[in-house]
Amino acid sequence: MSRDSTTTIRIREVALLAIMGLIAAYFMVWPVWRAWFPLDIGPTDGWNAYFQDLAFGPGLYPAADALVANNYPPLSFYFIAALGKVFGDPLYVGRAVSILATLGIGIETGVVVRQLGGGRFASIFAGLWVVAILARSFNSYVGRNDPQLLAEFIMMLGLICFLHNRGRGFSSTMPLLLMVFAGFFKHNVVAVPLTALIWMLLHDGRKAIRPLVIVALVISAGLLSCQLAYPTFFANMLSPRAYSIERVLIALGRLQWVAPALVISIVWSWRERTKTPARFTMLFVGIGLLIYLIQWTGDSVMDNAQFDLVIATAVGVGLAYNHAASLPLAPRLGVAGVRTAIVTILAVRLLATGRIEPALILFDSNYRAQFPEHAAIVHAEAAKVARIPGTVFCENHIVCRLAGKPFEVDDFKTEQFVNTGRLTQAELSALLDRRGVTNFGSDPATRAESLNRDMFATRDPPVAARN
Repeated sequence: MSRDSTTTIRIREVALLAIMGLIAAYFMVWPVWRAWFPLDIGPTDGWNAYFQDLAFGPGLYPAADALVANNYPPLSFYFIAALGKVFGDPLYVGRAVSILATLGIGIETGVVVRQLGGGRFASIFAGLWVVAILARSFNSYVGRNDPQLLAEFIMMLGLICFLHNRGRGFSSTMPLLLMVFAGFFKHNVVAVPLTALIWMLLHDGRKAIRPLVIVALVISAGLLSCQLAYPTFFANMLSPRAYSIERVLIALGRLQWVAPALVISIVWSWRERTKTPARFTMLFVGIGLLIYLIQWTGDSVMDNAQFDLVIATAVGVGLAYNHAASLPLAPRLGVAGVRTAIVTILAVRLLATGRIEPALILFDSNYRAQFPEHAAIVHAEAAKVARIPGTVFCENHIVCRLAGKPFEVDDFKTEQFVNTGRLTQAELSALLDRRGVTNFGSDPATRAESLNRDMFATRDPPVAARN
């Protein structure tokens, strides 16, 4: 290949990466800007802040008969609360950590692609795409005070260490223990450790038994320690939840954002199935998809259940980009043409949205001015709640927290009382009355989604109250 041809290819690859990088940066504008206003970003945003406030005192895991349940493991609460002592309100610290974890996952994804034989451009492409898809299609979690992305970040560190140690013939015990550590930040991040465990069993045989036994003992010791420290730990973690197999159909529909990359990843890994990187990727993607569908049978499970699959798909699509010569259209388009097609397909899918919040933040001062206006409504509502005597349940947890009200009613737990048939709606209402709970319906303007904008919307967005 001539020097001119090599230069042309390099320029084209840099241009493709620049396109994906600009798309990722564009979609990150919305979660980054939104994070610094006291608007509720999602159901667990203020919920986590309440428990972070309790991390170094009693009440982290409420009594079994309480109207609040904490079904998250403890480490994220301590971590964010500790950072909060240094940097301020845990609500905003948790949001900043979520944003940094998203960027970190992008870097880690690129590292894994390199470890599996991908080149520099392929690793950068995979990292940029995963940041772009998270910020575009899962932005209710990027920048939310929720430990999911932090746990994914730690879990990916475990995967990097696992692949590093295996490549050098070292023990996998420490990487597996790092994955266990991640699980005590958020317990539903399971595709990485399952992939690692199955890979070890397939390739190491009896040698896998010792690290697996150590991991099992550490998990058991960790859970026992949690139960000893918090006598209601298991009662909270196993709080009732309704399940329905029909929700799998919804889950399949919500694969639409990742579907093009998923197809590319599957096609490549199947065509290269005799090679180790492809077999590992196929296992990772398959487990991520299976776990996603299983988790979605649970009521109120959200898109964070898809994150393992998204990351696995990013690894696969990065390797497909690297090994473009093995894809079906390579004889017709050539390697450069296939790579261009991959980026074009994924870029078009990312940009196929009517949501224009990033553009408005960048170019519309009137739109930017609405954020402090909505924030003022949050503070006004908090002042109202503070004047209400006794227990108050706020639809927006951030409002009640700003008002200084303790967290005594959890909408998820009370909802599941009804959905699992333990109480009727009338019985739940009577229970809340007996406990003297005042229900405060929050203005829609106190939620970040009130500032969502769609160029194809046929109705006006919610109007912020002025009182």
